[in-house]
Amino acid sequence: MQGRGRLFVMLSYGLATAIVNLDDCGDAECSLSVIFLQVDSTSVARKATRSWRAAARTFVQQRPQDTDLAFKLPKPAEYLGYRETGGIECGLNHSADLYRPIPEVLAEHPGVDGFCYFEFHAPWMAYTGSPLEVTDFLSLAEDLRVAMRKSPDMCPLMSPIDKGMNKGPAMEIMYKGDNGSIITLHDPHVDCIHINGDVKYCHALGWLGNQVDTALMIDPDAWRTLAETECERLNQTYKFTTEEITLGKHIDDQAVIFGANGPARNLALHGYHKCLLGHGAVEMAYCAHLSCLLPGTSNQIGHGDRCD
Repeated sequence: MQGRGRLFVMLSYGLATAIVNLDDCGDAECSLSVIFLQVDSTSVARKATRSWRAAARTFVQQRPQDTDLAFKLPKPAEYLGYRETGGIECGLNHSADLYRPIPEVLAEHPGVDGFCYFEFHAPWMAYTGSPLEVTDFLSLAEDLRVAMRKSPDMCPLMSPIDKGMNKGPAMEIMYKGDNGSIITLHDPHVDCIHINGDVKYCHALGWLGNQVDTALMIDPDAWRTLAETECERLNQTYKFTTEEITLGKHIDDQAVIFGANGPARNLALHGYHKCLLGHGAVEMAYCAHLSCLLPGTSNQIGHGDRCD
């Protein structure tokens, strides 16, 4: 089979929809064997079904960006166990919906949380509870910050031993503004590797401490209302297209936005995806608590008690 176009393969009974780009085959012969499982009540058939489901999951995950640091995070199902929302198990393979608009997908599954539905494809979307049930966003944000700091892949940056808050090296953190100019932020202490990406991401969203009113974090209803306003502001500013508001785009952009001089539009889109998935208020809380713009400055970053 010469490598031209795309091949759509359905493993029977909803195991997976795999999209194979055959252009990468060049002059080589490419082939793919697909076994269609038949309905059978025997234990052998059930074991075969589980085996092929695992194989299908591995197959659809072979994407270039899977080498990105974020994909090294453990799958939530591995440490959180079984969870569900709206009658659907969290962490299942929903490859067929990756490039469909997020609002369209969730409208077909009332009561299903967006993180729960898509977390298999983006392990940073671990579903631990409904954002609508959060009673203290400040405490939640602290839990998220600590969790990131405890991750061996995300922290520490320079040493196998965490030296503590504000002990890391100074860095210039840059991204590309809407007019094409480079925005440079000065962070005197980048303790963990994820902070480099998160600071410019949160700054581009306008969600760092001192960019939003962090005093509202202890009032959950007020914080959720502010998040709705902020999410709408992002969409009004950038007028995101139908093609952009997909989980596939969210994943595809991972390497782009957290690489050198990632565009502000893509950074904002990354956050807007969280809004569409129902987690805008949580994301804004994480940003506002992680770092801040120091008072009286436009590009000086602070962390911890330096933001008080």
